[in-house]
Amino acid sequence: MLLRDVVEQVAAAHRVGAASAGVTVLTHVAGDPAVDADLQRLRQALGNPMSIAVRHTPPGGTITPTAHRAPRTAHRTGDDAIIQVADTGSGIEPKDLSQVFDRFWRAEKSRSRHSGGGGLGLSIVRQLVEAHGGTVCATSVPGTETVFSPRLPAGSQSAGPQVPRRETRAV
Repeated sequence: MLLRDVVEQVAAAHRVGAASAGVTVLTHVAGDPAVDADLQRLRQALGNPMSIAVRHTPPGGTITPTAHRAPRTAHRTGDDAIIQVADTGSGIEPKDLSQVFDRFWRAEKSRSRHSGGGGLGLSIVRQLVEAHGGTVCATSVPGTETVFSPRLPAGSQSAGPQVPRRETRAV
């Protein structure tokens, strides 16, 4: 599937909420990067950081989901597809970056499940990206920007393998 379609769909789903918060959503896709992935899970993996960006970007700010192809790193061959969600929001302190993908972790300790999510969104993103053979990282400059970057093996434009579903049995 083409990432251009996924980026546009996720951006469109968040534009109204962002606009009501005074935040602009822009998109940028270089070329036609593609991945073999479960469309619903990929939208979720991009949608979670988009939701977080909408909550943490002040009025007048921007959120920019992007996608492009890049050479693989380390000992892998071929290309990867990189999807990023960048925002001009409040940012994440350097000491907290290593924990953002941990389950139940929140940057603002005063928040609870009722006032700011369950602390699972980015943990789910990591699990979804890893299930597709990829990795995810975050970079941030407090008060300036945060960038969430899932990196997936590049694929063809045709429908590819689906994420395996767990088998459930009645007991």
